[in-house]
Amino acid sequence: MGEADIDLQPLITSAMAFGDAGMFDDMKIGKWLKSNDNALIEDSIVNIIDGKVRQEIAIKLQNVECGEIYLELEWMPNQ
Repeated sequence: MGEADIDLQPLITSAMAFGDAGMFDDMKIGKWLKSNDNALIEDSIVNIIDGKVRQEIAIKLQNVECGEIYLELEWMPNQ
């Protein structure tokens, strides 16, 4: 099955900095950079899209022969 470590901090920090994302047009607001310290396949960008904060992540699975996982995270603030 494998394992994946995902850093949620770029999404949280970006979302908190912009507050109500519905007030902004589509734009890039943050990123999680690929490095030797993580298993990212490519840089992961945090965007405001259609008034929602979203982040797409492509990451290699760990502790397994091979495998990748692709995720789209969306920030949902407490209301």
